[in-house]
Amino acid sequence: MCQERVIKLLIFGFIAGLLLQESSPQPASSSSSLSKERRGGGSALDDDYEDDYDDDDELPSKESADNEISNPNPSLATQLLTRNHTIETELDDTVTLPCRIQNPESNTIVMWYNTSNLLYIRTNNHTNDPRLVLGKDSSLTLRHVQATDDSIYKCTVLPIQQSAFITLKVRGPPYNIQITHGKNDYTNREVEIQQHDRKFVIHCGASGYPTPSVTWSFKGKHLDDAYAKHTGIVIRKEFLEIHDVKAHHAGDYECMAQNGVGEPVSASVSVQIKSNVTEFGSDEDGGSTEFPDNKEARPAIVKHVEYLNTAVGENAELVCLYHSNPEARKVQWLRGDEPLRNSAKYSIVEDRHNHHQRTRLTVRNVEQKDLVAYVCKVENALGESSAKTILGLLPGSAHLVDSNFSNGLLHTVWRVRSAQPLSDLQILYKGENTKYTTIDATISEQNKEESGDVWNIKRSLRLPEGEWFVTARARNTEGWAFSETVPVQFQIPSEVSLETQGLAESGSPSVAQSVSLGLCLLLFSLICRLF
Repeated sequence: MCQERVIKLLIFGFIAGLLLQESSPQPASSSSSLSKERRGGGSALDDDYEDDYDDDDELPSKESADNEISNPNPSLATQLLTRNHTIETELDDTVTLPCRIQNPESNTIVMWYNTSNLLYIRTNNHTNDPRLVLGKDSSLTLRHVQATDDSIYKCTVLPIQQSAFITLKVRGPPYNIQITHGKNDYTNREVEIQQHDRKFVIHCGASGYPTPSVTWSFKGKHLDDAYAKHTGIVIRKEFLEIHDVKAHHAGDYECMAQNGVGEPVSASVSVQIKSNVTEFGSDEDGGSTEFPDNKEARPAIVKHVEYLNTAVGENAELVCLYHSNPEARKVQWLRGDEPLRNSAKYSIVEDRHNHHQRTRLTVRNVEQKDLVAYVCKVENALGESSAKTILGLLPGSAHLVDSNFSNGLLHTVWRVRSAQPLSDLQILYKGENTKYTTIDATISEQNKEESGDVWNIKRSLRLPEGEWFVTARARNTEGWAFSETVPVQFQIPSEVSLETQGLAESGSPSVAQSVSLGLCLLLFSLICRLF
């Protein structure tokens, strides 16, 4: 009898052990992976990206001391040895930008650019700047360096079509300070906004190296956290945001830029609050649509595109949505001061769209001379309003269309409109108290459903815990985007919160685990009855 009981107990223990082992939760691999990454140090980037990323292509190249390819093979044909790199200099210094070529031939042509401006073709000077001198070794020397020389220079070698980008950083005090709302410059000017607007954002930017930091004041008082919260203003470094415009937000806003070199510079904008608006429905892009209520007022242009990418030979359509009460008595499109009319070149159509009145201008068979600013102007008995759209070949600004955080990575998808092929897209990110870091992104696909003008770009980042600001810009065959995207704020969770979440998820018993534990209890009950 005792032997039988021992055998039964052994069988029960064996079966229960198997069932319990099967039901026990497995450790989360993501937590250990994340912990390993945290031990890796302060780098914000990860060597691992999504499946379609090539680590060698994504990571910045590590340059040698002289920014050239080491140990070149003498048997190779013509080759550009100079690599992309950055040179720092001081005001009034002389600096030489290298462009070293291995085995140049008689048909080798060297071209120098400052951004998209041509400087030299071979020895032919295409600039009036006497400070620029081309060397016999194809290098470019710049004497008496000025703050405005801070730029990206490109050395291109033909016919091998190889280029080196040299970023020149000129250390000096801040300059060229500007306050903008949208794409418009309101530096030391007035800007009119509607009371109860959903959101109003102004941006203060200044050139200079090191990158200037910006502080704000309102009505002569520094906008610290307490004052900003009291007045309903949000300060995000160079951006000032008002999320619910009230009458008390009228007044002078001043921004000051300083970088520790020389004296700070400042600029101001006077904000005027105008007639009330009320929300009504939503527009085709999913955003709220706002326009004046039934009170009579001058017209309000509620939506327009400030910059429109196009291509030579294409037809470009510019659109303004507006509201007018009393009814508009004149709706015009102007090119400069010249009113436009229906013709073989231009087509103007008036109709309605999503509760709004709409005016559309089509520019047929776009030529180089058509790449200018166009203004739609609406007038009624109480006044007029206007909005400007610039037609150009540069890509539009990048828009964040999707983002998610998983496995310790921030995954982002950006959308850019460009009729021309994109050659580069850069992601710029920074922490709350750091400078922007620039990395390249990958063009993942082109949306063929929208005439090939829409490009989707992916990039994944591994960022430490904290608040981060991420923006993007694109370059096509004509140059960099007309404007950069307003930075998007992300809050990266801590490792502790991620591990806690992972434990919570793994600790919750699944259906299979519950069934297995239930079988154990049932088997135990049956054996007890046998005993």
